Amino acid sequence: MVASLDESATQPRMQMMETTEMTDALKRLNTTPHLCRSKVKQTALEIASAIRPANKFSRVGMSLVERSKAKIRLAIREEVRIHPSKAKTLS
Repeated sequence: MVASLDESATQPRMQMMETTEMTDALKRLNTTPHLCRSKVKQTALEIASAIRPANKFSRVGMSLVERSKAKIRLAIREEVRIHPSKAKTLS
């Protein structure tokens, strides 16, 4: 006697696997390509331990990294804006 698998029984598992794969792919997507996220996180934790030693921060959220990216872009934009137009090198 040959037992056949019911396709409807495997559908929820397949959907769950697809959702998990898509979530993993989104996590791998680098939303801050111009920043070294690990260095930003490391620096944030170092500063936090120096400024607020009573708090034991151990993680850095992506929201802090995203805000840092936005502030860095604004700083660069401002530097380019105020730079003399005759120069060839941004310094």
